[in-house]
Amino acid sequence: MKRFLKLLRKDLEASRLPVFFLAGITLILMAVLRWRIAQGAWHPQVSVLGVAVPLTFFPLWLIWRSFQTLRAEWREDTVYTLLVLPVPGWQVLLAKLAGLLVEYSVLFAATVGGTFLFFGGLMDELWEVIPGPWWLAWNALWVYVTGAFVLATLAIHVQLAFVVSKMVGRLQGLVALWVLFLSTWLTDRAALLLEPLFRWLPTIRLHEFLQLTRFDEGIILEWQPAGQIGAAFATVGLLFLTGLLFERFLEING
Repeated sequence: MKRFLKLLRKDLEASRLPVFFLAGITLILMAVLRWRIAQGAWHPQVSVLGVAVPLTFFPLWLIWRSFQTLRAEWREDTVYTLLVLPVPGWQVLLAKLAGLLVEYSVLFAATVGGTFLFFGGLMDELWEVIPGPWWLAWNALWVYVTGAFVLATLAIHVQLAFVVSKMVGRLQGLVALWVLFLSTWLTDRAALLLEPLFRWLPTIRLHEFLQLTRFDEGIILEWQPAGQIGAAFATVGLLFLTGLLFERFLEING
């Protein structure tokens, strides 16, 4: 556990500067927009850009980070140290994944916090519709959890694609794209095969769970998690497969 935490700390220290820089730029952007709106130079609807720009850019940045964290190990030759450590390969990759989720959490908090700090006074109509602050916090939590799950899934696929690409001498970019496509397809197939094993799980009535009926009694939103559970197991399997390749079959100088 201590070795895992050291690996996580190393990744967090490497990502600290860019993450806080992006969070700061986001808050500055929101502050500038709010200032221009307060002056009457821009319409209040322009405040949407303060949320839309980060929500568009941050996912792309985090997916790039899932690739870059591994690429940096080869570029700086620190991959040699990782491979000789008495730590399983999957733990090395899990530490990088955990670090990525910490980055996501910081950027998510900056976006949500900045939105309420700078644009909260412009959402009077929205506050009249929202049932209450606890309802908003509850749904924001599940937006965060859903985003973290999607990000972790994509990051695991990217890690596998990168590690496999380093096992070949040429056309590493094409190999990475092919592996990314193939791993996604295999996960979908595995989800279909494993779905019957989890059909006993009850259907989740999301409109009740998220209290959407406070807006409209006619809203009905249900989710059967059987397929997603199968996909989650397949994705975890990909993580262990990537760790095995990273630990045993990787040619560093290939």
